[in-house]
Amino acid sequence: MQFKHPELLWALLLLLIPIFIHLFQLRRFRKTPFTNVKVLQRIQSESRKSSTLKKWLLLLSRLGLLAGLVIAFAQPFTALESALREKETVIYLDNSFSTQARADNATVFENAVQQLIQSIPKDEVFSLFTNDRTFKAVTVDDIQNDLLTLKHTSDQLNLSEISLKSSTFSVRKKQPKKT
Repeated sequence: MQFKHPELLWALLLLLIPIFIHLFQLRRFRKTPFTNVKVLQRIQSESRKSSTLKKWLLLLSRLGLLAGLVIAFAQPFTALESALREKETVIYLDNSFSTQARADNATVFENAVQQLIQSIPKDEVFSLFTNDRTFKAVTVDDIQNDLLTLKHTSDQLNLSEISLKSSTFSVRKKQPKKT
C-alpha cells in the first residue's frame, strides 16, 4: 500500500494526545461518611469496574477515529506491480513533406526538433523514430546532430503503423513470468 501524501502520516503522533489525557486525568474522590458503608462499597466497586471499562473503550474509539482520519487524508492506494516499473519513452517525430510549412522563421519540423532537444533532460534514455530513421535507447546528446540534419521525406506512416512501430521498441528485455 502506498500513500498519495505520506508526509501526513506524521500526524499519527497526535494519537499521543488522547493517551496523555487518559493517563493524566486524575480524579480525586471525596470521602463522605455514611451510615450504611457496606452497600456503598459494593456499589462503588461495581461502578469503578464499569467506569474503567468505559474509559478504555472511549480511549480506543478516539484513537481509532483519529488514526482513521489521518490515514484517510494521506490517501492510501494500491498499485499494480506494472505501475511501479520505470516507464520507457518512445517518441515519433514526423518528417514528412507536410511539416515544411513555415512558422516563426523556421519550418514546423525544425521548431519541433528544437523543442524536443530543449525539453528532454540530457541524461534521459529514450527511443525515437521518424518516417525513415530509428534511434533506439539513446540520449539527447547522442543524437542531437542527427536530429538537426534530418531531412524531409516522402514516406509517411499512418496511425496504425506508428502505434505498431512504437510498441516494438523496448530498452529493457521483457522478463518471462515465473510460476
